[in-house]
Amino acid sequence: MGRLLTAWNDLLARDAAQSLRCPVCRAAPLAVAADALVCAGCGARHPLDRDRRVAALFAAGSHGGLKDDIRAWWGDLYEQIYGPTDRSLTAAGLEAMLTETEDLFRRRDLLPVVEMPLDRLRGKAVLEIGPGGGAHSCLFKRYGASVTAVDITPERAISTALKLGLVEGGEGRAYNADAENLPFRDGTFDIVYSNGVLHHSQDTEKTIAEVFRVLKPGGKAVLMLYSRHSAIFWGTIVPLGLATGEMFRWPEAQWVGRVTEGKPKHGQTRNPFTRIYSASELDRLLAAFGNRRYRKSSFQWDNFAIPRLTQIRRKMLGWLGYPAHPGGILVYGSPFVPETASERRLGRHIGFAWNIIAEKPE
Repeated sequence: MGRLLTAWNDLLARDAAQSLRCPVCRAAPLAVAADALVCAGCGARHPLDRDRRVAALFAAGSHGGLKDDIRAWWGDLYEQIYGPTDRSLTAAGLEAMLTETEDLFRRRDLLPVVEMPLDRLRGKAVLEIGPGGGAHSCLFKRYGASVTAVDITPERAISTALKLGLVEGGEGRAYNADAENLPFRDGTFDIVYSNGVLHHSQDTEKTIAEVFRVLKPGGKAVLMLYSRHSAIFWGTIVPLGLATGEMFRWPEAQWVGRVTEGKPKHGQTRNPFTRIYSASELDRLLAAFGNRRYRKSSFQWDNFAIPRLTQIRRKMLGWLGYPAHPGGILVYGSPFVPETASERRLGRHIGFAWNIIAEKPE
């Protein structure tokens, strides 16, 4: 534990001097004090939790109202999915789980192995926005990247910091921060990665502008955002919105949020936002970037609002020799049945995931 804390202290000191900036006044560098990162420009003190190896860097606008609802919802989902795993995690266990997770990603043709070739990450400065429980960041670190993860939800930042400390190779640190006001200087990262997160922010356009700002010229945004023209949207989300009446009570991002991502179990707050994009809407959202490439994936035969269809699919595929894969535990909280070949083919057309690479012009 002492070795981990020493390594984190060294990374923190380097980040404060070279890459961090104050989210309040946007001045840099920051000074490392015993319990805070201190801005010389405005005097703001950003708390450090040395035991958990996390610093919190927020401006006043990142607290209150819907921002707190976002924290409450994703904190609730953290406990549902990642909490039980985190409480029994060991370094050896995490290494084995990461190997299984990478194998599942490859079987599913997902963003972190297709658009983000792992064997090209050594020495790259990678920012992950919204790491969940940290599995993706840990995979990048294991392949030699210098990984920085940020999450607005404290539980998720702490979970990621815990796991990064258990993984050999590369560098890794986590910050509790807001993607709409990233605490980093312009042009800091080679890659900004975010898998299924930015469409849940209060202001997705602002997060995209921040991604663009912190990328180096020639750097890449590697993103997954949800697809409007997909089986899940038209076959599940729209029918649920109609059946519950949520579609008629809220703007689209909010009613879609309320019928997606599950239900709270440890509180009352529902998912505040989920945005859905067509290709033309992506073009407008990512207009500042050059050389944009979009690929669809993620279709399963249970992507329709039919009762017990997920259980039926799982049972039938089990009979056909497609068992649940243990690689799902680290990222989904339980084993996951990967897509069949036919589902992957259909996913290229009606999948829910837009897998995106967008380059910042030189």
